Amino acid sequence: MSQTGRILTRIIKMKMPRMLIMKIHAILACFFMPLAILYFISGALYSFDIKGHVDKQVYTLALNRPFAPDLAQLSELAKTALDQRKLSLPTGNPAIKQKKGSYEYSWGDLQRQVVIHPTGNPLRVKLTYRQRSPLTQVMRVHRADAGSLVRSYSLTMVVSLITILVTGVFLAVGTPKLRRIALVALGAGCLVVLTIFVL
Repeated sequence: MSQTGRILTRIIKMKMPRMLIMKIHAILACFFMPLAILYFISGALYSFDIKGHVDKQVYTLALNRPFAPDLAQLSELAKTALDQRKLSLPTGNPAIKQKKGSYEYSWGDLQRQVVIHPTGNPLRVKLTYRQRSPLTQVMRVHRADAGSLVRSYSLTMVVSLITILVTGVFLAVGTPKLRRIALVALGAGCLVVLTIFVL
């Protein structure tokens, strides 16, 4: 038996709450399965360059005073412009970011986004309105580019998937009838990963 196999066998022989591990394994797998399937499907579509559609509209707006990175002023400007054009308002919190030596106003959610840029004329700004298709929204979730809540949920899923895999190995190696094939499969998986980096 290999060194890894002996170490795993020693761990298995320790008094571990096997039923508790099974419950953790099952609960995490059931809870995160929908999001995991969403990630797998969107990743497969992305590999075929299927990313959805974004309806992009650009407007030039006049200002009553020279452009300034004023969050309240730009938020009011965005709301007025969207209301006049009968466009749906996004949710979420607007923000101003410094970008390429200038400022960018951004306000959006998973479905819609509003961006305001200054132009060469200090009394005019450019407003870009994006309406994302359902598939594009899924792709944003896949990239964890859908807000802090989705990003936190995605990171939690990563930790949980690692836990599911580790507990699955523990349960397999801890079952006498599965121990040998489980160790062989584990070793083969490690060998494949090493081969990828070597080649």
